[in-house]
Amino acid sequence: MTKMVEKASVGERYNHWILVLSFFVLALTGFGFIFNDLNWLDTVFAGNHIASGIHKWAGVVFILSLLFSLASYLGESLTWGPEDSQWMRLRGGYFSPEAEVPPQGKLNAGQKLFYLTVLFFGVVMAASGFILWLMGGDRTWMQIGHFFHNLAFLVFVVAIPVHIYLATAANPGTFRIMTRGTVPLWWAKKRHGKWVKEAGLD
Repeated sequence: MTKMVEKASVGERYNHWILVLSFFVLALTGFGFIFNDLNWLDTVFAGNHIASGIHKWAGVVFILSLLFSLASYLGESLTWGPEDSQWMRLRGGYFSPEAEVPPQGKLNAGQKLFYLTVLFFGVVMAASGFILWLMGGDRTWMQIGHFFHNLAFLVFVVAIPVHIYLATAANPGTFRIMTRGTVPLWWAKKRHGKWVKEAGLD
């Protein structure tokens, strides 16, 4: 029988799905606000007024979920070693199957950069969102809020589909982490050999 190892705890998995679902609610309602041709999306949420309220509170859920993620990913994401630099030079081996990617920790270099990007622009989106929510009567603050909110939105619209692709089709077996939390030991050794060794999982 294939030995399995835990890659994500129950709490990490639940929090990840809360982050995902709140993001998609924000994205769908956001598209309806930004593009007139897509304002029909707001009807899914019972009209513009209710959609606006849902958008605001989904934003609160998103930022709380992002804050909960700090305990799981921030420390690992802030570490950087020669193996991470080599991973970046080889672009994770995605474009060259023959490339010998060095053993990675619990998060590979790409995942570290992705998390820090999500964290930074998540904070930008949250801060600008609260400006739009609370400073609606001030035109200058509204312009500032819209600029940074839309900037963060564009980053997420590009980054999240790439993340979904890399976590599914590009890396078979990865999606299992967010559904069951476990992966085969051989899979973990292949992709996160440094973590397997340091955690004494083999």
